[in-house]
Amino acid sequence: MTSQLCGVGRLLAHRRGVPVRPRGLDAIDGTPVIDIKPYMSEFGPRGPLRQPQGATELMKHYWD
Repeated sequence: MTSQLCGVGRLLAHRRGVPVRPRGLDAIDGTPVIDIKPYMSEFGPRGPLRQPQGATELMKHYWD
């Protein structure tokens, strides 16, 4: 089973000392961003993702 620490829908990043401002990040305000990598389908889970019964219903309004 694959585990994901957090997900970012969009990332606004600037160079030269301007702070990175992630949007849609599931984290507490002020949490340091340790590493940023682009998402590529090869980084995703291999094969079908398994999750407990009822997880889809439980998470339905998570990002509301």
